[in-house]
Amino acid sequence: MQKILFVFVGLYFICALSAQDLSNNGKQSRISDSIHHLLKVDRADTNKLIHLCALSLEYQSLGNYEDGVKFANKAIVDADILLAQQHSEVVKFTINGYKAKANAIIATIYRNQNMYGNAINYFSKALAVREKMGDKKGMAGAYNGIGMIYSDQGNYVEALKNYLLSLKIKEAIGDKKGIANCYNNIGLVYYDQHNYKEAIKNHLASLKIRKEINDAQGIAYSYNNIGNVYFELKDYPAALISHKASLKIMEESGDQNGVANSYNNVAAVYFEQGLYENNVSIKNDKFDQALINFKAALSIREMTLDNQGIAMCYGNIAAVLAKQKKINEAKIYFEKSKNFAENIGDKEILRETYHGLAELDSVLGNFKGAYINHLLYISYRDSLDNEESRKQTIQNQMTYDFEKKEAIAATEHKKELEHQQQLAKERNRKQYAIIIATVIGLFVVLIFSGFILRSLRLTRKQKSIIELQKNEVEAQKHLVEEKQKEIIDSITYAKRLQKAILPSDEELKKYLPDNFVLYQPKDIVAGDFYWMHVAGDFVFIAAADSTGHGVPGAMVSVVCSNALNRAVDEFKLTDTGKILGKTRELVLETFAKSGEEIKDGMDISLLCINKADNQISWSGANNQLWYIQDNILKEIKADKQAIGKTDNPLPFTTHHIELNKGDIFYLMTDGYPDQFGGPKGKKFKYKALAEKLSSIGHLNITEQNQELQSSFQEWKGELEQVDDVTIIGIRV
Repeated sequence: MQKILFVFVGLYFICALSAQDLSNNGKQSRISDSIHHLLKVDRADTNKLIHLCALSLEYQSLGNYEDGVKFANKAIVDADILLAQQHSEVVKFTINGYKAKANAIIATIYRNQNMYGNAINYFSKALAVREKMGDKKGMAGAYNGIGMIYSDQGNYVEALKNYLLSLKIKEAIGDKKGIANCYNNIGLVYYDQHNYKEAIKNHLASLKIRKEINDAQGIAYSYNNIGNVYFELKDYPAALISHKASLKIMEESGDQNGVANSYNNVAAVYFEQGLYENNVSIKNDKFDQALINFKAALSIREMTLDNQGIAMCYGNIAAVLAKQKKINEAKIYFEKSKNFAENIGDKEILRETYHGLAELDSVLGNFKGAYINHLLYISYRDSLDNEESRKQTIQNQMTYDFEKKEAIAATEHKKELEHQQQLAKERNRKQYAIIIATVIGLFVVLIFSGFILRSLRLTRKQKSIIELQKNEVEAQKHLVEEKQKEIIDSITYAKRLQKAILPSDEELKKYLPDNFVLYQPKDIVAGDFYWMHVAGDFVFIAAADSTGHGVPGAMVSVVCSNALNRAVDEFKLTDTGKILGKTRELVLETFAKSGEEIKDGMDISLLCINKADNQISWSGANNQLWYIQDNILKEIKADKQAIGKTDNPLPFTTHHIELNKGDIFYLMTDGYPDQFGGPKGKKFKYKALAEKLSSIGHLNITEQNQELQSSFQEWKGELEQVDDVTIIGIRV
């Protein structure tokens, strides 16, 4: 029974604020009809962005995530349109601020739904906007948000990295409240790692600053977190002092949820003390104190209609009553806990409730009831163990780097210690030899003394050589690390150069207002690229896949992009088939200059929109065209030859398409359908992608992009991305 009781207490024990300083969080409130009215009459200006973000925050706080994402995305799209029209840098700064805020709201919504990949993606977008603005405080908030997501995943190395980046910025700008929050979050990471020494150090640093700035709520959270650490260290008196200090502040501030959490934590400490005192057979009143505080927590949970909290409290009270041998009363509370847990579908509470009921039925002699409840306990336990096993596997993989660094440091220390011990053993052996030699005689001692002197000189010489070798190894290691950093820095800079050949968002919006680009490189730089060119009334747009990915693929992509530009600008071609033919000639001509046989090239899907006569033409090299017309997904197959060296080159076919208003065209590379994932680890395949596009064709372009990104992340899961991914959607 003791194990069951402890789990019930533990389920609601850690109720500190998991992480503070989440950028742009909103308070829960009732959705205001006035905001909807204002949106109807707003002009396309910053006021509309303000109202869209406010409405998105309200939907987020109410758990209506779908509408929250919808209005935030609307804010992002409107912000991009305003930026393209605006020339004032001051106004652009304000617009970018709301664009970053909308991205952070979407990131928070995805985090609330445990969609961590999407959450990091949108926080990264918010960070990019803040960096472009030079907004240090906003950058710190974005780093903090990313750190929280990594912490949720158990990726403590990345969580600490982002929290420290946030801390560095906040220290630079003198944001004391932000500094305290960073120390708090770092302390929570160390707590999750069971490094309680570092956890308490950071929580105390946070508490000190919060006292300096008189942050009452923050002080309460710090006391609560410190109490949690002392609890794990089994220093129960210190834990009680901290949790009671937190409780007092929560009561003064009127934070009902915080008060309930503090009562629960105080009760948990008393319960643990009660278990100890029972074992040592002394007078035990700690269970009474635990019961009083659990019931105080229950009254608040009932008042705030917190069903999960109510179920927890009933379970905790039942645990204490069972320990006090009040079996029938304990069973009543377990039944109440079970009823609430069933209503909200909480498997953890149901598992422990059935375990407790089984134990109580056994004590009461109701063996049939005990058997039934035990079977239900086993069922929920196995289900949760399977889920926990999957989570633990992921977490173990994510913490590998963190543990590896500690293991390397420990190994080096162990080697140094063993070396010193070996030297000490050598000296002891020689001293013992001297004693034996002394007994044999002075003559032998004199001879052996000479030997020892020689041996000592040799030892010193060997030690000197070892030190020199060690210094050389360390110097080589430092050199390798520097070279590795230089390589990564170079590749990162190459990413900026490669980005320069891609059309900007503003340019795409100007000539193709209703579009999306799903562009997700496998590495820092990519073999995939997308290309747009405007020549008079002709707008050309293409999705291309150069041979390979990473650095080699990026180099090929630059050659191919330049060849496309020359085919249109220098040779004045507008026919898509002829453009691909000329591009092939130019690519081969470029590679021929090397004097070596290079077979690299690219696959491409090239679309041309003639705005003068509203006509569409298209050509493809290995990459097909899909388009939706009259709600039907249609396909035009590509020529089965690449842009590059081929044994039997043929002219590329130019296809002409009758255009209807509202038609949607999709240009893509093979990265999306070739991605491995799903329950069996197989490829996504073109058929599934076609079905996906058909199912989302009625949505607006932004929503289609989100659906494709979400599907890709869900399919890929924890598997590695196998290739660069590019999909372009255009509604004409």
